[in-house]
Amino acid sequence: MGKLQERLDEFQRQTGTVYQDIMNILEDKYCWKCPMHSTSKNSRCREIHAGKVISEVIDKAITVKLNENGVNPVEIEALQMRILKKKIKKQDGEQGEKIIVLNIDAKQNPNLSSHNQSIIKINPRKVLKGDTILIPDKTVESTILGAYALVAGFPFQKAVVKKIFHEGNFWYVEIDDNQIVPLESVFGVLLKVTGKENSL
Repeated sequence: MGKLQERLDEFQRQTGTVYQDIMNILEDKYCWKCPMHSTSKNSRCREIHAGKVISEVIDKAITVKLNENGVNPVEIEALQMRILKKKIKKQDGEQGEKIIVLNIDAKQNPNLSSHNQSIIKINPRKVLKGDTILIPDKTVESTILGAYALVAGFPFQKAVVKKIFHEGNFWYVEIDDNQIVPLESVFGVLLKVTGKENSL
């Protein structure tokens, strides 16, 4: 691991330099125009924005390189989800299969009324043919795990499972419009929709 750690240490130093450069650019070119400029040292908005864009650029660079290496888009999505899960596991985050009851906002999915409650199995280890699953809406560009996506209000689509298959190191789900998604991208399995007066 010596050579790998050396390269990572070098990348860490370079990233720190770029982080400072971005904060300097924000201060020189943009922040002075902001009405909150006088309180920026307290709000730390430069630090937050610089960290956000660097994280996005790193994720984008990984996607571009995988594309260049001939990895297909569906497998790239599966890889991104696996990376995210490993990050969460390292921080002792919970990823187990659970059943939750959730009020769905109309902005998340207009087909599930906010007057009802949805009973959802999140982080499913497997799905079955005929299951109704919740998957990321096509407008969602970022990679996020199901439980977090649902609670955070990310939009999603409902789909019916046609087929489940294994390829390489991942499980995939074919849905009713012949679209294929990684199992790890499934937000959850919709078990039941019930009125609030009949809630659990």
